[in-house]
Amino acid sequence: MFVKKLIGFAGAVSLLLLLAVGCQQPAEPVEIEIPVTQVVEVTREVPVIQTAEVTRELQVTREIQVTRVFEVTPQVEVVPGNTAELGTVDRPFLLVFLPSDQVRVVEVRGGFLAEALTEATGYHFELIVPVDTAEAARFVCDSPQEVIAITSAEDYVAIQDSCGAQLTHAATRFDVPYSLGMLVAREDRVINVFEDLQFKTVGVPSFDDLATYELFARRVEELEIPSVEFVEYGTSSSALIAMLDGEIDLAAAVFNPPILPREERVWVYGEDRAEVWRQVQVEPVRNPIGYVDVLGTPEQGGYRIRDARAAIFDDFPEIFAETRIIDLSEPVPNEAILLGREFPIVPAQAIITAVENFANSEACAQSLCASDFYQWTGIEPVDDSFYDILRNE
Repeated sequence: MFVKKLIGFAGAVSLLLLLAVGCQQPAEPVEIEIPVTQVVEVTREVPVIQTAEVTRELQVTREIQVTRVFEVTPQVEVVPGNTAELGTVDRPFLLVFLPSDQVRVVEVRGGFLAEALTEATGYHFELIVPVDTAEAARFVCDSPQEVIAITSAEDYVAIQDSCGAQLTHAATRFDVPYSLGMLVAREDRVINVFEDLQFKTVGVPSFDDLATYELFARRVEELEIPSVEFVEYGTSSSALIAMLDGEIDLAAAVFNPPILPREERVWVYGEDRAEVWRQVQVEPVRNPIGYVDVLGTPEQGGYRIRDARAAIFDDFPEIFAETRIIDLSEPVPNEAILLGREFPIVPAQAIITAVENFANSEACAQSLCASDFYQWTGIEPVDDSFYDILRNE
């Protein structure tokens, strides 16, 4: 319609030009061509109007792109590799401690660790104190991308078998990531090796303890040693005193490795003798600050004895002279530090480094290493096979 009108208008312009030619002098048609330029201006209005309408329609399609906001929703399900919201105030990592009824102690001691981790990594952490081992396992299994947990050795094995987890470290006490039991006999008894337990009576701290009873009892069965009787005394000290008094032939007690001269290295299970300090042929003494040392303090080049006999040394100063260690149990792993099975690698690396630095710092004395808390002396990297001794055979 618009084009048809444009043609009619052009014809009228042509007629006027013919009339003008007939009535005017030849030099003046140049000024009459101005209406033609106006026709050009009119034709340019067509694409401008149409283009404006089209571009407005395109703006609508751009608004549809707002629906991409829904790509955030998979983060609620914690998609592997997508850690944009993990470790924030709204969604902190869960720092699960050992089950305890001393909740306030855990909050205070564990709080020092959480604050140090936040300062070192920028992530936020929520402290969890499970009421029992079952609840601790549920946290690890139900939040596999958010949990950092401290569990007992037995609980770690159960969790690993149930839902899987990423083991990072074992706790160390007395500088080693395991505990040991020892068998102690009087010097005047003809008991030199484990096989000499036949027809003997052994006092143990508890029938529930793995290192000081279960592993020894298991070995007796494996070696088919006849007529070995185990008697429960409640503590290592009580079993040792009964052995000194002649009530029993041997005592099972806790063995903590000695500190070696100048702490140049840590005592090694299977390489160093249990009583390596005897090679200097000097009797142990109680030093002024309470430790039992041989040939001076470790800083002075001496040895520090830390097995259960040291606890009764003041009342029974003959304990080291009249007894000797016959054998040690296999190492029983300490508590485990683990991450959920799907814990993202980037925050995992930062958090693991921060935990290692914290455990090796003086700040640990206010938290994991505190005497009224876990009494750790550090942590050590281990792999899953380290806990095999706890698995059913």
